Amino acid sequence: MVSVDSAASGTQTNEGSSVTSRYNELVRVADEEFKYWLNPLQPRIDVANDTSSLANGSDRIEQILKQAVAESGATIGIGHVHGYGIQSVHPTVSITWPNGTRILYGPVTPERCSDLIQEAQDGPNSHLQDLVIGQISGESGEIASIRDHPFFSCEPDERRLLANLGITDPDSLNHAIATGSYKATARIIGRRMPEGRVRDSLIAAGLTGRGGASFPTGVKWNFLAGAQGNDHYVVCNADEGDPGAWVNRVVMEGEPHSLIEGMLIAGLATGSRTGFIYLRDEYPLAIDRMERAIQNAINNQLLGKNILGSDLEFNLRVIRGAGAYVCGEETGLLSSIQDSRGMPRVKPPFPAQVGVFNLPSNVNNVETYATVPMILRHTSDWYKELGTESMSGTRVFSFSGDIAQVGFMELPFGTPLAKILDSCGGIHTPNGEHGKLYAIQSGGPLGSLLPSHSIDQLILENASFAPWDAIMGAGGIVFIGEGTHILVLNELFSEFVEEESCGRCTTCHGGNQRQTEIVRRIISGRGRRDDAPNLKLVDDLLQHSNCVHGQFSPKTMRNTLQHFRTDYEDAIAGYDPTLTLSGMYELEIVDQTDPLLNEAATICPKGQFEGEAGAWSINMSGCVRCGACIDIAPNAIQKKALARSPRVIPIA
Repeated sequence: MVSVDSAASGTQTNEGSSVTSRYNELVRVADEEFKYWLNPLQPRIDVANDTSSLANGSDRIEQILKQAVAESGATIGIGHVHGYGIQSVHPTVSITWPNGTRILYGPVTPERCSDLIQEAQDGPNSHLQDLVIGQISGESGEIASIRDHPFFSCEPDERRLLANLGITDPDSLNHAIATGSYKATARIIGRRMPEGRVRDSLIAAGLTGRGGASFPTGVKWNFLAGAQGNDHYVVCNADEGDPGAWVNRVVMEGEPHSLIEGMLIAGLATGSRTGFIYLRDEYPLAIDRMERAIQNAINNQLLGKNILGSDLEFNLRVIRGAGAYVCGEETGLLSSIQDSRGMPRVKPPFPAQVGVFNLPSNVNNVETYATVPMILRHTSDWYKELGTESMSGTRVFSFSGDIAQVGFMELPFGTPLAKILDSCGGIHTPNGEHGKLYAIQSGGPLGSLLPSHSIDQLILENASFAPWDAIMGAGGIVFIGEGTHILVLNELFSEFVEEESCGRCTTCHGGNQRQTEIVRRIISGRGRRDDAPNLKLVDDLLQHSNCVHGQFSPKTMRNTLQHFRTDYEDAIAGYDPTLTLSGMYELEIVDQTDPLLNEAATICPKGQFEGEAGAWSINMSGCVRCGACIDIAPNAIQKKALARSPRVIPIA
């Protein structure tokens, strides 16, 4: 491979002129197409097409719209975009009129599709006032901008990484090019920008890894650039597996070419000719979209050999992960790519020296790579306009849990977490009433559990989480209301990290088994006074694991003993005010006349309903507390706290 250092910085060689001409031609064609996308000749309805939208029936909405338009002969186009971010109102659609006005609507049901078509024909706010979310572009005069929506009140005035979501078709290379994709690449190759200058630009911008560790990206690339040998690899960790986190999926499904270009630039800046995107198989749409985008880039000389007509080469391939959570650890991921068992390696050596196929490699997160092109299109100073002194720029976060509005936002570092909760509509109970915050979960199963009173001191910056023995994590934050006991979450995470242990370390696999056993015993009502010191012993043991999976696995239990000690001690004593710990309540039938009781009795997986209609009883000795009967007949069946066992008080 010919290095981008082979010509002096800033010189315009004949090859550089050819590169610029080739890119300008791509831009000319893209701009022509995109012009009619922004201002179509006829109204166009764009259906949100992403995993969250599809899960809420957007494919059915699209089918109905296409059929209705075909049958009516209406002059209306049908297109695709990625959802804008408010995922609690899916399925969403937007309508774009010839004057450039674009309005977002949702949630759209099949029954409202005819109104949607009428709206497209008659103009904004004519038939769907109750479904209007906001105006994305143009001037309607009557509808507020989407940027004024309370959910987006914490976002900057203009998005950066997600600027095109809800506007462009993610499957269109022309839309990507028309909005700036591959401009940085053309500049680097056309001007023969030195590799070191590219890396220095990232260091100056303060770009850090988005996978949770927050290591400086430019410094990490320097390690690979200085590694021995000519065969280097760049690898993308797209094995996003934390519950409550889907930020990588948003980027891959909404802006696939930003990831491709970021990895291409990484290859040019580190002397690498090959890249791998390790993408979990549970993201089929992201896999399809990334593979299609890679092929489109190859077809237009943006990947492969002779990039933009130059003598540079970079090849990119999607590797489908089999679902092992531990492969989110970079060395486990590298092992899986080379068809070895997905087990993390002992470090050192680090991937920059011994990576995939035992050759120098660099591993970064999806969002890290995707952020690189926009820094190089603008400047490091521009990037640092947002964020804090220690963490510059913006980052995509996903918010879920017991909140009114679930979705994702692109936020500057330093944004107060309390303000974010307000923008999500606050805590809501299952019956839709306002509730109180109980806990905050960040960083996934290996992350943290924070008490409600911490929220006033937390901002989106690593340093603010540290005093709570917590981490901010990879972008997923879950707000938890008062209806769930903290030990229920502990059991969920303990079981998960136990099952996902690769099994290499006895400390990790065996230690997490013991932790899970203790938590389950407490939940069953058989807690012991020595459980807390024993959990501390397990925690100490797990710190001797080889990788962060084992070392971080006791973190949620440690946080429980630190921040939720009263709730823990009450559970040891057999007291649970939430009635969510299975060993501390029983079920009783309070209304024998409820017609849903018969169905509740039928659905019981253990057949513990005894008697007949009008005289039902529940045999609690075999009940597994699955809650299915309460879901069916909530007014007839209620939880009742068990009598607490007498406590033995030692006499001094």
